[in-house]
Amino acid sequence: MIWDKLEPIINRLEDDHTADDWRRLFDKWAGHTWHDHEAPSELTSVLIVDANAVTTDGTQDLDALHTLLKDHVRSSISDLYLVSLFPHQVKPTDTAVNPRIRLFEDLGRFHDEFDLMYEMTPDVYNELQVDLLDETDAFIERLAQGATKVRVHVQSFRGMPEERIKHVLELWQLILHHYKPHGQLVLAYEGDADRTGSYFEVADVICHFDLASHTLLAFAQGNAKGLTDWADNIEAPEDGKTYFNFLSSPERDPFEKNLLEPSVDMLLAAHSVLFSLQGIPAVDYRTLLGVTTPVERAALVQELKTDPYRLQVFSGILSQLNVKRTHPAFSPYAEQRIVATDKRVFTVERSGGGETLLLYTNVSDERVVIAASGTNLFTGEWVEAVVLEAYDFMWLKQ
Repeated sequence: MIWDKLEPIINRLEDDHTADDWRRLFDKWAGHTWHDHEAPSELTSVLIVDANAVTTDGTQDLDALHTLLKDHVRSSISDLYLVSLFPHQVKPTDTAVNPRIRLFEDLGRFHDEFDLMYEMTPDVYNELQVDLLDETDAFIERLAQGATKVRVHVQSFRGMPEERIKHVLELWQLILHHYKPHGQLVLAYEGDADRTGSYFEVADVICHFDLASHTLLAFAQGNAKGLTDWADNIEAPEDGKTYFNFLSSPERDPFEKNLLEPSVDMLLAAHSVLFSLQGIPAVDYRTLLGVTTPVERAALVQELKTDPYRLQVFSGILSQLNVKRTHPAFSPYAEQRIVATDKRVFTVERSGGGETLLLYTNVSDERVVIAASGTNLFTGEWVEAVVLEAYDFMWLKQ
């Protein structure tokens, strides 16, 4: 029983609720039918998308969002990180429908085709304020609503001692793995970088907030040395653990907003960096679709077809993801080695599934030639040298 595993953790938490209170919580969910999904692999990539991003007649519409993503990204992207989903604002209806039931029905359309990721952001100003039983119930509800990944921000526990935060995370990770053995607790931690690794004890995945700033600086300077040094110092996670990589996050502006007149080539090169690194990559819908505010589905589809810039970014990112999906060396758990080549080029070696890949990204506006040979993953052709034009990238199989 789950209680046998959880009771020691709950006792350490010294929670105000009784053991019977906690037992009743788990009894409440005992009759739910739980659906697990496959473990992350080279097939795994995440689209960060605001649940309110697509509208119908000016009203947020999860059905319209589902249709858009099913029709246009399903074959390339495996997971949706639905931001701003809780609390959920339901559409007006003539019938009295429990909002939670309506949400469950709406989300059912998504998790037939995508793995789902939700956020869990308890707003804790001091240790006494949080009702851990209620928060845990909300956590389990997210799993019941289809989540295979739940992102928890450590800073949302502000005012709570670190040791207690880790006990809470340990509790939630155990609950998640009980209901969904392949599920993942994704931890957002923006504190001391030297302490990030310690959170792997209570999480499956750790967010890399520094990737965006190092990538941005590399392109601004036309020099990959700082990015290379940072990546080379990343602690290799233990088996079964990995990182969550992104250029934009829900808390920050889209990556391209920080670049001066970013070209299509520059944006695609930045995503080559993102997809090269060990971990689960996440693409921001604002970059992929070229939107920053809610938009009508029909208008968005039309604009993607008629705006060359947006179409090239959209198709270029999905093209990289389609190549990534076919090579086990892109698994989030495959080995990574940072290689020093030219200061203008970010180079990563990935090994796994019996193959080795070398991934080159030119962060400068200069032409670079590197002595290396292999099969170009995008063309299938053998190359005797890596020739990179401005903001170019090449992925080779050795």
